Amino acid sequence: MHGQLDRFFYADRVAVIGASREPRKIGYEILRSLIRSGFKGRIYPVNPKCSEVLGLKCYRSILETLDNVDLAVFAISARPCG
Repeated sequence: MHGQLDRFFYADRVAVIGASREPRKIGYEILRSLIRSGFKGRIYPVNPKCSEVLGLKCYRSILETLDNVDLAVFAISARPCG
């Protein structure tokens, strides 16, 4: 029996929104960790300013992936409201 959190803990398709080519940024570290850990699923780096990050095709928008992602990780800076 599958639990309600299976897609979170056992994701097959992960989008990293805010993926970065800069090693000091969290979007780079998250993406690198997924790759280094041997993640077997699909990884979708998303950043409108990049065409490739860490050897993976980078998408301008999550909508460009044409796939249903199981988990989206947001690695973007917070901006104050107002």
